[in-house]
Amino acid sequence: MNLIYKYFILLILFFSESAKGAENLFLYKGTFSRSIEIKELYKFKETEKPSNKLKNLMKITNQKEKELHKILSLKIEVPLKTSSKLMNSKIGEVFLSRLSKIIYPNKISNNELKTKALRSGILLSSFNNNQKINLIDFFKAYPNKNVAINLNALSETLKKVESLKEL
Repeated sequence: MNLIYKYFILLILFFSESAKGAENLFLYKGTFSRSIEIKELYKFKETEKPSNKLKNLMKITNQKEKELHKILSLKIEVPLKTSSKLMNSKIGEVFLSRLSKIIYPNKISNNELKTKALRSGILLSSFNNNQKINLIDFFKAYPNKNVAINLNALSETLKKVESLKEL
């Protein structure tokens, strides 16, 4: 009976439509809210030519073209076995829960789902890209159509990191 159950689950997974990655990125800062398609960011990363919408977004957020391109192109090595163990540990759970206040599925308030989405995005991206990830690959592997970034929380975290660097 157990073997039949396993085969049944494998058949469902095989024939079910695969989960797509993120398609839209929503940026929030106080009452400010803007969205951009992930494919526009990808195109900018490849061609280094921003779309008009991305140019406007860069003006609003005081982001320089070269800096944004550098951020989108940055690859980080994330070994699957080690990162999987780390993200499933107590320390990893704390890290993911804090990170989920910055990056999360848009309009979803369940904290457990937020951390699972981050874990999934990181591990799938690492698996799909020879154990290296960048921001675009992460978004493509993220298990929700809409990803949100809280710019206020990101800013606060960067300030904390800067103060720690000074110590």
